[in-house]
Amino acid sequence: MKGKRKVKTTKWFLRDQYKTEAKLLLINRSQKAHRFLDIALQSGGDLEPIGRLAGI
Repeated sequence: MKGKRKVKTTKWFLRDQYKTEAKLLLINRSQKAHRFLDIALQSGGDLEPIGRLAGI
């Protein structure tokens, strides 16, 4: 027995595909969406809803 056979997964391919799709979406976003996301990133997690407001 030479060793275990390596299992081929698509995990790494999917990760790279999601990264490229996200970059394309971020390039094509509008100025209004750009401002909204920047403000959300600056405020941090303090303003995130908790409990029933956050949903299931």
